[in-house]
Amino acid sequence: MWNNSLNLMVINWMGQFNSASAHFNQIVHYMANSDLVKGFPIMGIIWFFWFRDTDPKSNSKRIIVATLIGCVIAVGITRLINNLGPFQPRPIANPALPYHAYIGLSEPKSQALYIWNSFPSDHATLFFSLAMGIFLISKRAGACVFLYVLLFIALPRVYLGLHYTTDILAGALLGTACVALCNRKGIVKLYDAPYQTLLNKYPAAFQAIIFIISTEISLMFYDVRLLGLGIVKYLH
Repeated sequence: MWNNSLNLMVINWMGQFNSASAHFNQIVHYMANSDLVKGFPIMGIIWFFWFRDTDPKSNSKRIIVATLIGCVIAVGITRLINNLGPFQPRPIANPALPYHAYIGLSEPKSQALYIWNSFPSDHATLFFSLAMGIFLISKRAGACVFLYVLLFIALPRVYLGLHYTTDILAGALLGTACVALCNRKGIVKLYDAPYQTLLNKYPAAFQAIIFIISTEISLMFYDVRLLGLGIVKYLH
């Protein structure tokens, strides 16, 4: 699945830059691991549109709620595929690919890079789904966020050998499709009335919960996954 012409072409093309600049590699590595670069700016834009929505007739808050729901569903589907689908090693851990040394970076120590399935990319799924939600609110802002996700989140992961191009494309397609589906009128009707009731009756509590959920989303559900691993270890 990984050894198609598109993946190999991109890997070989990017491989020629791995030894060009230590500073560049360090910057890309920082971007790939920094929540300040990944989740926080995009979630900040979502909250900007949430608080800007003061008109009861406006649809922004409804779109944001649908986006968060679609995002969680998309990431859940991604994790199911990761765990149940055929195993595909990450480029950096694939012995069938030529080894590329990244000047200025130490060898990755995380064993997860070698045992986790690379297809599809959960980063691409999550952040492209959020970009899709912003696009449904504002075409101009959404286009800028799509470009931001591509340049500062997706491409660094391909460059560093964490994902293949097809991993990114599959994650992006899954994320945008789930958010688009959750924003369809027929789906919105399933949760619109409870959402409006909670928001109108308990505005402070509802928005606090949404804030906590959005924070976990921007952190790639890190604390939730950590809790889950702890529970699994305890049960065993």
